Amino acid sequence: MNPFDAMQLKSKIERFERQHPKVVAFLAENHQELKEGAIIDFRIRTTDGRNVVTNFRLSAEDEDTINLLKKLLS
Repeated sequence: MNPFDAMQLKSKIERFERQHPKVVAFLAENHQELKEGAIIDFRIRTTDGRNVVTNFRLSAEDEDTINLLKKLLS
């Protein structure tokens, strides 16, 4: 990643943190649970009232990626 892209990413993450403090607090409080075998569920409630749901189980590679992101963002 070039330095300009890294600066843009950092700026966007900081903006996300300001706009969605509950998400950031939730992840900060529960980040230790993001390990191999954990299941992450996503639910989107659309503007027309539908619910779209999916989930996935974290693999060892996913856990490595999450740890790398933690290092990049700290």
